[in-house]
Amino acid sequence: MPASSKRIFLASVLCLFSTAVWADTSQIEALKNSHRFGVGFSAGGPLAVLGVEADVNIDENLSIGLGVGTGLNYSTFMAKARYFLLGEWVSPYVALSAARWWTDGTSASTVGPAILTEKFLPPGYDLRQGFSMFLLAPAVGVQFMHPMGFAVSVELQYLFKLMDLANGTYASVAAHWYF
Repeated sequence: MPASSKRIFLASVLCLFSTAVWADTSQIEALKNSHRFGVGFSAGGPLAVLGVEADVNIDENLSIGLGVGTGLNYSTFMAKARYFLLGEWVSPYVALSAARWWTDGTSASTVGPAILTEKFLPPGYDLRQGFSMFLLAPAVGVQFMHPMGFAVSVELQYLFKLMDLANGTYASVAAHWYF
């Protein structure tokens, strides 16, 4: 990543986190306390290509979630915890996910996302053999939550494959309905 891109990314993250520090958080606190349970979809991230998630706001700053998904030719499962720095309607957060990606074998010649074939599986790996891997994914993200309970979030993860610590970056976008 070029130095100018790193500076822009860092400035964006600092701007997002600083809005949470000086914002009036009483509205989002009340919203998260009244809308505790959420269900939704995510694309990317620890659920690979596409997944379904359930999320629970433990309190206004902390949520935990579970999800199942697919990499189109394999299955995924994840558990996630997020800690929010509350803003007025937009809240940056840090997260930690644990995931499992697996298949008993597939006839596909390639699988996505690219991080799987380029970083986590050995070169020339025969996908008919199947695979099973556990991942740990620290992340930073931002969530917009509408007063009606609809929430959209964007997240940047750094995935670590447990056992050999192969790693790489990945991103996700999610939409939830909290009730």
